Amino acid sequence: MRKAIACTLILAFAMAIPGSTSPAQAKAKNLIRIATLAPRNTDLTRGFQKIDQGLKTATNGEWGIRLYPSGVAGDEKDVIRKMRVGQMDASIVTTTGLAQIVREVAVLNAPGVITNYTELERVQKSMNKEWEQTFEKSGFKLISWGESGQYRYFSKAPVTRPGDLKNMRPWLWPESHVMKEIYKAVGANGVPLGLPEVYGALQTKMIDAVIATSLALVALQWHSKLDHVTNETSGVLLGAMIMNSKKWESIPADVKSTLEEEIRKNTEGDSKSVRKNDLRAYKKLLKRGYTGTNYSAQGKKEYDDMSATVRKRMTGRVYPQALLDRVIKIARGG
Repeated sequence: MRKAIACTLILAFAMAIPGSTSPAQAKAKNLIRIATLAPRNTDLTRGFQKIDQGLKTATNGEWGIRLYPSGVAGDEKDVIRKMRVGQMDASIVTTTGLAQIVREVAVLNAPGVITNYTELERVQKSMNKEWEQTFEKSGFKLISWGESGQYRYFSKAPVTRPGDLKNMRPWLWPESHVMKEIYKAVGANGVPLGLPEVYGALQTKMIDAVIATSLALVALQWHSKLDHVTNETSGVLLGAMIMNSKKWESIPADVKSTLEEEIRKNTEGDSKSVRKNDLRAYKKLLKRGYTGTNYSAQGKKEYDDMSATVRKRMTGRVYPQALLDRVIKIARGG
């Protein structure tokens, strides 16, 4: 279960998970209810259908999965609340949602902390067990991590420096500590919207910029409303599959083993696939008319300064200084 499960979530963003695949013959109490913001009918749908089928076969139809895709169960904060009270069993959420449970996890998406996949792998290898224990203390089983590509800025006008966002109407995910601080640091006025509301806001021009990954942008169909993208990336979009601890503990050991094995079999190599698909999506956007922009020399310095400001503002309020220093040291190979 240390293998990453590709949550094409956004900010989960990225998010690509199946429609409901619950077996009719499975007992209601034995259905594992999983909510996600991921759209229906994506590539990962087939993966979860296979997991469901494998679980049914191994348990003679006694256990199965029921998926609630496309945000039908609400935004991540709503799903987490439902998980806490037993109305939902599991979910695939981004670090924005994870930080609603364990606030310190936001350090993984703080700008300038983890800047590439190599750094991410170092941090995951070193800290996975620790994060699992922390979530367990908060009442959740952290089943598997996932990723959804590298962050970029997408907009209707060029972004050659972070300060350009001041002249735009960027989307703000209200629960995102990182987004709030980024916009404060550059003087932009973010438009607060739940993730399921973003597409409509792009259609009506309520917003004209988003921070996302190419893979998430295309999966959520936001790409049709924007036409500029930064060539520079700014971190990796992370997510994880979590389950209510009580539900996890109620599952028989043999069923847990089967579930873990099915997830492992159907997500083997997902990280590499997601990384390739995210880069491919970015290149396709450029090929189909998107304008790729580079930071100016001043823009690069401005981005570094902004990142340092954001990390400092979050220190002591969202995560402790010691954790920030430790994650950066591990990421850089120290």
